Amino acid sequence: MNKVGILALSSLQETLKDRLLAGLLLLGTAILIALVFMAPMTLGARDKTYHDFGLAWIHLSAFLILIVLGAWSLHRERERGIWVIILARPVTRGEYLLGRSLGLLGGLVMTVLAFTALYLLISHLAGIAPLPGLHWALLYTIMEMSILAGLVIFFSSVSGFAMTVFLSLAVFLAGHLAGDLIRFASLTESPALAKAALAMHWFLPQLEIYRIRDGLVSGAQPSAAAVGQAVLYTLLYGSALFVLSLAAFGRKELR
Repeated sequence: MNKVGILALSSLQETLKDRLLAGLLLLGTAILIALVFMAPMTLGARDKTYHDFGLAWIHLSAFLILIVLGAWSLHRERERGIWVIILARPVTRGEYLLGRSLGLLGGLVMTVLAFTALYLLISHLAGIAPLPGLHWALLYTIMEMSILAGLVIFFSSVSGFAMTVFLSLAVFLAGHLAGDLIRFASLTESPALAKAALAMHWFLPQLEIYRIRDGLVSGAQPSAAAVGQAVLYTLLYGSALFVLSLAAFGRKELR
């Protein structure tokens, strides 16, 4: 486990010192400050608008950091032959993949916390009351990004950088629309299309279960059962992705 920790720490350091992170922080600062000064245009809903856009910014920034830095770091290691150097040592492919996965998740958590600290600082300076249930929004964001991190690791194991980014974006969008496949299957007159739609529904990650931002901004809180189901789903789907990534990476020829 010491080898896994070293690999995870190196991945985390690469994420935190990347310029994309600093750029997103600066962009987020400008957007959130602009929202505060646009209060007269929100018709008395300044706080709600600020929280809605603030949480959306945290979510989108974490996603961009994840797919760009996650995919690029693994691609860079492959192109420079770092994979070969590391695996030439007494490090198994499973340890390598686990270390990189934990490093990517650690960078994700640090990113979400940094963006949240900025969001809370600006809201405090602007006199905007904290959002009740903010911790739930952060937990659900981290769980969703954990699923996407598993997808990035898997796609990076079987394809190049550009294809990994494209496939990750495609699955992210499709995962939020997976529920529509059930409705499509019930409406289509083609049995083949209905079966295909149902198969895709169960294959794609159900990312809509992590979308609680609108409810939180409106004052609703997730139930204990909903939280438990989301945590269990994240663990099961994430574990399945890691097993698939390990199987694909195990057969990959390193050069």
